[in-house]
Amino acid sequence: MTQASIVGGNFLTYYISEIMPRIQSLDITLKSMDEPITMPEAAIALCITLDELRHIMSELGIVTIDKRAMLKLMRYASSPICTMYQRELECGSPFVYTRENIAYIYGLPLDAVNKACDELGMVELTSLTMPELFSALHFA
Repeated sequence: MTQASIVGGNFLTYYISEIMPRIQSLDITLKSMDEPITMPEAAIALCITLDELRHIMSELGIVTIDKRAMLKLMRYASSPICTMYQRELECGSPFVYTRENIAYIYGLPLDAVNKACDELGMVELTSLTMPELFSALHFA
């Protein structure tokens, strides 16, 4: 995510239109995987090219793409949604996030996150308070 891709709006609008659908799609893919999926299906779900998927699978020795393999692939894929997943894991998937966590996970400028939190009087950031924070993050 770049600021340029959300110019003129707030981050919540961008999150709802761009990030949330990808998270939901990945979630549905993972939850409905009773059997392995094909490489093209996995590439689409991970928002990466087939070549990148082949490379990662080769590097990791993955032959079949089941739920476990998908989660492993997400840790190495380069798409924005996978990068956010990787950063979330690096932060320990906390219940309460720091301002730095939010900035890092979502690729947001820390000064903008700090300013919005200060304006809103936010001390604790959780999944319940993120929509309010995201709606206060405007990029001109």
